[in-house]
Amino acid sequence: MPNPMGEGYLCPAFDPTTSKCRIYETRPLDCRIYPLAVMWSADHNQVVLGWDTKCPFMLDRGGAGLLEAGHPDSIEAHAERVADILEEEPVLSTYRDHPSLIGRYQDDVVVVRTLPRLTAILVAPPAPAVPSAGAGEVRRLTPNDYARFQEALAPMEASLAAYSLAPHLVWRELFTYSWMEWDQHLCVFAEYADGVFMPLPPLGPGPLREPLARAWTYMRQRNRGSDVTRVENVPEEWKLQWESWGYRLRPKDPDYLYDARSLAELRGDPYKSHRAACNRFARTHHPRYVPFEARDREPSLDLYRRWAIQKNTRHVDPVASFMLADSLGAHREAMDSLEALGLMGRVVWVDQALVAYTFGYFRSPSLFCVLLEVADRSLSGLASWVFRETCREAHERGAVFINTLDDSGLETLARSKRSYHPVRMIANYIATESEHFD
Repeated sequence: MPNPMGEGYLCPAFDPTTSKCRIYETRPLDCRIYPLAVMWSADHNQVVLGWDTKCPFMLDRGGAGLLEAGHPDSIEAHAERVADILEEEPVLSTYRDHPSLIGRYQDDVVVVRTLPRLTAILVAPPAPAVPSAGAGEVRRLTPNDYARFQEALAPMEASLAAYSLAPHLVWRELFTYSWMEWDQHLCVFAEYADGVFMPLPPLGPGPLREPLARAWTYMRQRNRGSDVTRVENVPEEWKLQWESWGYRLRPKDPDYLYDARSLAELRGDPYKSHRAACNRFARTHHPRYVPFEARDREPSLDLYRRWAIQKNTRHVDPVASFMLADSLGAHREAMDSLEALGLMGRVVWVDQALVAYTFGYFRSPSLFCVLLEVADRSLSGLASWVFRETCREAHERGAVFINTLDDSGLETLARSKRSYHPVRMIANYIATESEHFD
């Protein structure tokens, strides 16, 4: 939750006035065992216990000694005591009934020991191997794969904003992305605590059915029966074909598509209120709209934190509040990987204050997608002004259409997007196997 004593976020059970936990005696298991963490191994074949190298105590003078071998309270000795608790009832039953409590593998958590009993109740016997003909190795997806990703996207004509690398890799703090190739198709996978899914269908030329079937087999094996197995962002034009193959498709929140010239000019009665807001803001504040630079990173992150607090104080619904907390990492990633992800970043200055920033990308030469936008909510008209300036620049650079992604099911955001009069709502679907469809 937003820190009432300053910027940033706090655990809701933490009392900043006393620096103590309000529920210490009944705190959750994760808190009790910290800095240890229960997670899957890198190959997802074992449950392991590791210590979090980000823990401040373990890095200061008081905790550094606990890293020494032979210390009676060393992290290894503590891990043995914790492992005895984790591998006995009723904790075993809790993990068996709720496997999503086990975290995904993290590079900055050092594995201390395996948890064989916990592994045994969660890991099924080996399944038949994924068909290997034409298949490559599983690789971690990074911004360095941008060129290969763009090559795979070239045959795709979908106007969905998801068909680009940026809207996925900005979420690398929440998901682990990987990819492999089957039959010239690039298959992208996203992994989180609940399992593995495909954020996009297989990408590439030629028949799709075989690489899709292979990708599904891979996900089923990794997920061990979990119903998390799915493929997201299936275009509407593929719906009937996929259903004929036996998959079930349910609607996903649609993207909003606009005429770029209309948003750049804001002419006529439909845009009267937005035009007035822009003109009033420009007259009052004389803003500067300029490219994002590395030196803008920290002021932009400070702005995000203030903006999130502003939104939370307006009593946003719980889902939106959680999204605000999760999104900070995505905004930070966009700033750090701007060029590698093919992003266009812009900031707005009023006097000496950075008051807004926006990031977007060209999905194609004629389609620009607005990925992220933050504007100081205390400045009336600023949000409308920075959005218009972004659309103006995109239109001048050749954009015919503007895609602002979906509304995440948030009614306030949906109202705002509808007020700009989209020319089309781009339908897309989530595909599951029939027996896992709910």
